[in-house]
Amino acid sequence: MKRSARISMVTGMTAMITLALAPIAEANWSSSITGASVGFESRRWSDELYSQVLFTGCTTDGSKSTDVQIWNDIAFQPDESYDNKTFTACFSGGTSNGEWTDLPSGMRDYYFQIMKIGGSTFGPQLSVRSVSVDTTKAD
Repeated sequence: MKRSARISMVTGMTAMITLALAPIAEANWSSSITGASVGFESRRWSDELYSQVLFTGCTTDGSKSTDVQIWNDIAFQPDESYDNKTFTACFSGGTSNGEWTDLPSGMRDYYFQIMKIGGSTFGPQLSVRSVSVDTTKAD
């Protein structure tokens, strides 16, 4: 095999592996959070118009609230933020629900970020037994 053909083959295979390992922005997903600090960012999801974030089973080092905000992940520009939601029900056996209903049309990548824990921008850590992102209501 000629050297140039081998280089082309290796380059092509490297590109395929890179694409296979690239993060995928899924629409609906579930996960958990362990020991997150303020500034924690979730994985990305693709959506338009509506997103819902649910936390069940929240625990911290004493505080009983967390502020969650979603962001539009914009490549090579500052990300755009949307309303901040304060979650409290997940600390007392319930589920906290944040809904963002008037997001821009057209598919975009979003993520949520922990903005405060117990009203503070530093200090406590947050764990959440169940985190869900649902994008189906308005789409």
